[in-house]
Amino acid sequence: MSNATPSVSAILLSYDCAPFIAETLSSVLAQDAVPMEILVSDDASTDNTYAILERGIAAYHGPHQVRLHQRETNSGSKSAHLNDALSHSTGEIIVSFDGDDIYQPTRVRRLVAEFARDPSVRAVYSSYDLIDETGKRIGPGKVPHPPADSDAASWFARVDAYASGSTLAVRREVFEQFGPLDPGIHEDILLPFRASLFGQVHFIDEPLVCARRHAGSLTADHDRYASLEAYRRRMRHGIEKARRHLESRRVDLRTAANLAPERQREFDALRAVAEASMTDAELTANLVAPRFPTRMGALREVLRSGAYRDVRLQHACLALIPDLYLRYKRRQLGIGGNHR
Repeated sequence: MSNATPSVSAILLSYDCAPFIAETLSSVLAQDAVPMEILVSDDASTDNTYAILERGIAAYHGPHQVRLHQRETNSGSKSAHLNDALSHSTGEIIVSFDGDDIYQPTRVRRLVAEFARDPSVRAVYSSYDLIDETGKRIGPGKVPHPPADSDAASWFARVDAYASGSTLAVRREVFEQFGPLDPGIHEDILLPFRASLFGQVHFIDEPLVCARRHAGSLTADHDRYASLEAYRRRMRHGIEKARRHLESRRVDLRTAANLAPERQREFDALRAVAEASMTDAELTANLVAPRFPTRMGALREVLRSGAYRDVRLQHACLALIPDLYLRYKRRQLGIGGNHR
């Protein structure tokens, strides 16, 4: 294999996704990239996911090298599962696959071409389409990404910045430099930021993935709209997660400074970006406070700060008419009930 074409490990992570895993596996095995290593890792599924994987892999007679691994106990999170799977893989480029999605056959080839085109690229992700349980297209997914003229490190330093994990590919050196992922933080929060500290993060504006939305994947999103108190709990939980993200950013920046002490000032500036984004997140905490004056004060502070410009209308609705806003969201999502 030439230096221009990096070796690839495609890692398919599965857990209790029996209704979808056969179609997902087929789309991974059908990748039209140069022969690659495919590691299928099951996280101690309690349904027949593993048996379906065994049958599908046994029937495969294509160019890729395929290995199947099953954990004896559940890892507890995708990041923890990925930490384990990495130890069983060898590729220079790690391409992530989720057990309930469907992947375009060109996906790996397009990702690898982006890495080969620019050696400074350390992570690549793409847009995606949303599909329902039956595979019917719902519409395009929302994929935040740095504007063309912006600095990727500053963008991903924010505590709410991420690159959708089911579309992500990362150079192995990102894992090696920063060590195992924090099991309590999603990999799509950690990896793009780490990648951006020593290289480029590229976005491909092409839906290379069909991300499935089904009952299991939608529960958390739907539950937040069940009542005003549920939404408050979800916001508080989100802010607590953001605080953990901030501490993770600080740790990664210390690691980066140890690796490149001459860039200390640059890393200090990125830490300031992360801390400012945490301040912005905390401003939103009282947008759904029980007392109207408190909500109005929070809205004024959010607007004055200039944060979250793209969701100003949502914030205003939350503060002014929270019950009506939640009722609208429940209707929009097709959720029954009319809770307070």
